[in-house]
Amino acid sequence: MASLYSDKRKALESLISQLIPGFSIESKKESTLCRFYSKILFFNKSFMTEYVTTLYPKIFVPELPWREDDDLEATVILAHEFVHLYDRKRMWLWFNLLYLSPQVLALFAVATFWSPINILWLVCLAPMPSLGRAWLEYRGYRATLASVYWLTGKKVELDWLLLQFSGPAYYWMFPFKNILSKKFEKDFIRIENGDILGEELELMKTVLDAS
Repeated sequence: MASLYSDKRKALESLISQLIPGFSIESKKESTLCRFYSKILFFNKSFMTEYVTTLYPKIFVPELPWREDDDLEATVILAHEFVHLYDRKRMWLWFNLLYLSPQVLALFAVATFWSPINILWLVCLAPMPSLGRAWLEYRGYRATLASVYWLTGKKVELDWLLLQFSGPAYYWMFPFKNILSKKFEKDFIRIENGDILGEELELMKTVLDAS
């Protein structure tokens, strides 16, 4: 039997398919690339089993079928991942560079292995703040905040949101909880008041309201 949110889930999947050429939802278990990433992302022990990962233009879930009995949670996750796909499409490879910095800069160590500056590039591998990744994930989690409110009238637990930024899931990308807390609180007030925070959220709300 279809759940209360099954139509909204289908409507959001349809929107993503229309806007993102080549979009599909695939299983991490069947993905060689995801299995490779799981070795690199050793700090995120749940990468393969709990996290959904967007690698443009696909969304990879732990396994298929995916959350057939929880359309609400699936819709909220899709809302988050849609923003990543939307941003990757409009920003092209700049999205990847922002998301992977500063750690990706360690690749320059290969080109300067003979020089003392090589050490500076290797330092980039350390779990240091990533403003680019934090900003992109902030946009994604803002969609999480908005979609949960639109669908249920509830507010996402703020401590959980902050942990995503300050914990190992995203390599300790933004430990400044005070800044984030104030920003998400302001965003939630605007969402409650009916403000639409960006074109991507406007598109999403339109299809969710219509389904």
